[in-house]
Amino acid sequence: MHAYAAPLSAPPTGAFIDLCHLYDVLLTGDAPALPEAARTDLRAFARLFDMALEEACEAEVWAAVRRRLKDDLATALQADAEWGYEDQQRAA
Repeated sequence: MHAYAAPLSAPPTGAFIDLCHLYDVLLTGDAPALPEAARTDLRAFARLFDMALEEACEAEVWAAVRRRLKDDLATALQADAEWGYEDQQRAA
């Protein structure tokens, strides 16, 4: 299987759920303070997605990043000659 042929339409699991467990508390309004590394990572996610959220609070940043990650995971993989799956026998 090509390195980029992971099905993006799969239900969110793994890393996305881990991020939700860490950052969803920000959306409750009475969230505890995040560790410095988690705050830095959150801002890095926003920059990776070219989101202009430098002045936004952490809850606003997470809401935007979470929405973007969820949308990206829900997008179906475009299967064409370049991005399609290899023959399973050849890939094994």
